[in-house]
Amino acid sequence: MNTIDRRVLLLGSAGLLVSACGGSNGDPKKTKGPNIVKPDAGTVVTAEDTAALRKRLNDAFQARDIDQLIKVIDPDDLSLDEVRARWVRRFDNFTRIPVTGEWYVGAPSGRTRNGSGGQIEYGGDLVFAHQIRGCDGQQVVETYDADFRKKSEDAPLELMHIGDPKEDYDPSFWDVAKIDAIETEHAYIAFRPKDAGTAKAYRDRIEAGAKRAFAAMQKPKGVSKVFYALTWPEIDGKLYGGISLKDRGAHAYYHPFVKPEDLAKGQTTRSTPKGLPQATGRVGMHQLAFAGRYDVTEVAAHEAIHVLANQWLGIGDRPTWVVEGLATWGEAGASTLMARSGGRIRSFFGSFVPRALKDYQAFQESGNVNDMYNCAGAVFAYLEDTGGKDAVYEVASAYYDEGRSGAPKILGRSEKELLNATRKWLGA
Repeated sequence: MNTIDRRVLLLGSAGLLVSACGGSNGDPKKTKGPNIVKPDAGTVVTAEDTAALRKRLNDAFQARDIDQLIKVIDPDDLSLDEVRARWVRRFDNFTRIPVTGEWYVGAPSGRTRNGSGGQIEYGGDLVFAHQIRGCDGQQVVETYDADFRKKSEDAPLELMHIGDPKEDYDPSFWDVAKIDAIETEHAYIAFRPKDAGTAKAYRDRIEAGAKRAFAAMQKPKGVSKVFYALTWPEIDGKLYGGISLKDRGAHAYYHPFVKPEDLAKGQTTRSTPKGLPQATGRVGMHQLAFAGRYDVTEVAAHEAIHVLANQWLGIGDRPTWVVEGLATWGEAGASTLMARSGGRIRSFFGSFVPRALKDYQAFQESGNVNDMYNCAGAVFAYLEDTGGKDAVYEVASAYYDEGRSGAPKILGRSEKELLNATRKWLGA
């Protein structure tokens, strides 16, 4: 993993391996020669060193004590004011959102040893991992550029500098404002104090949408709620895990799970233990969602289904018709979808198929976007009607995990064959 301004001071000298010849009496003779450096000699950053530094950071987080956290960092670090401001806000917001978290400190191989016993300085990744209670099946990571130092063989490992989170992981909702939250059975709804009235007014409809999503989807292990953030135009689609989309009522953010202990060593490794979800997400509810143009319950359900589907998220190229079709199928239910839009779906499906087989732009920017979404939802209505929800989950999980190239091999039929089977079922 690339880092900025990483410095490595590795000083050493080659040792010579010498052996002494025995005297006539068989006793070894003392000889003079070069200093022999053993393989484990010198200054080395050990697992015990990183564990000790990590404990100091985690003790500060558990205590929610900003002064204790600042004391872990070198007092000459020019970024201390930024660190203080970020974590004062976080510690305050975490009193109202049930967030657990911990730091991870690693030692990148090849840069944490000085055979001559002198000082070691190196740049690396400092990782903070968190979970929102009930929302995340595994830890969500963010990584910071950091500088470390060990002055001598017996000295502790020091944290010399900590920067801002890398842009791929920044910002989180609790970094952009003072926030409060409402907890319901299936949701956490987070908002600025100035948006408290909107949050209370739409709480029941957002909860109904989250409940509908859980009813439609397989429940990821360890997950019982969806996190909704009431965002505003300046940050819509711009939080960690999002992409900026215009003129939308809401937006789902994707957070693939990465092993934090490996990330702290500069390695990005997906965390995919058997039985646990492979990713999580958040929902950003835009102000546009509350302007009378959308059914808030359906919007909340649609985006929550995106979040719950992340449990299958692999590295393949997911077709847009799968992502949006699954959410459209589940937001109101197959019977409602077909009763409300069945006629239009049947008349448009012939145009839908060739566009669906292309890329994201062909799906989203070809015009008739609502028709594209509804036709994609009809594919999952067909699957549910002919094979039950298990057939829905089988197809969705295959495309989420293995992507466009791998899923047909698992399912035993191509995308085109599946779409044509849907067309026949529709009578289109």
